[in-house]
Order: sequence, then structure tokens, then C-alpha cells
Amino acid sequence: MKKTLMLLMAVVLLTLTVVRAQQPWVTHKVNNRVSFKFPSTPREFIPGSFMAVAPDSSVVYIFTLVDFAKVANLDSAALAPVKATPEFAAQLKTGMKRSLPDVSLSDFAIGKFNGFTSYSTWGFDPKKKRYDMFMFIIGTNFYSFSTVTSYGTLLSSRDRFFASIRLTQ
Repeated sequence: MKKTLMLLMAVVLLTLTVVRAQQPWVTHKVNNRVSFKFPSTPREFIPGSFMAVAPDSSVVYIFTLVDFAKVANLDSAALAPVKATPEFAAQLKTGMKRSLPDVSLSDFAIGKFNGFTSYSTWGFDPKKKRYDMFMFIIGTNFYSFSTVTSYGTLLSSRDRFFASIRLTQ
């Protein structure tokens, strides 16, 4: 009887693990250029910013779209010569620090994502939560993807979130 009960418990746990692992992520279409996936249906907490929480609450996923033409009166011609400069990246970091004053962020690494200027950074807050950010610019649109994880959480969910980004022509 004891073996049967243990076997039944093992089967139930395995079934729950498989069902949870197979839950599909939700595609979020930003516009006609960019889409990506959240682990659950996101909610818009301020205009242009969406958030979803992992089923086990260990990871928060955040996406924000900023149109530099609207918020800073910059068109793509004005952005083109400066967006890949360390000075511009430093200005972005300064802006992020205003929103996240308790987070110690690394310097922004400038790169390319499918031919577009991109930035990445990471950091920690005093509660040891880890912040990972990946951003890129297309035209005047600034796309920002972030995860906030509890200390010690595996980063595979972050990697899956960032890897889900798709660009269309």
C-alpha cells in the first residue's frame, strides 16, 4: 500500500511538472515590426508598458515602448548619428536610473540586433533582485525588454523572453 501511494504521488507530481512546463507563452504584437512572448497574458500598467509574472512568481517580465519623436522631439535623422555613441547610452542609463533609483546598473553595452542599434545592461537592488535589460531602436521607437528575478533564480526564463523577440519587415 505504501509503495502504491508513493507511486501515485510521483505520477501526480510528474504530471503537474509536465503540464506546467508545456504551458505556451502568449505572443504580444507591439506593432507591425515587433512581437515577442510573455509567459502569461500581460497587463498594461502605464501606456506603452506591459508586465507579466511567471507562474511561480519568481520572474517579472516587463516590456516598454517609447517613441522618441513624442517624448523627446527627436526624429530618426537626429537619432541616427548619436544612437550608437557611448554618450547616448550614458544618457539612456541616466534616464533609467531616474525610474530605478535603487538599482545599481552596469554601463550599457552597445551592440547590434538584426542590424539595429541595441543596448544591454544588468544590475541589482538592495534586496538582491536582479534586473536584466535588452533594448533596441528602430526609427524613433525604443523597445525595452526587462526581467526582474529573485536572488538565485535561474536565468533561463530571461533568456527565453529575450530570445522570443521577432522582427518583421
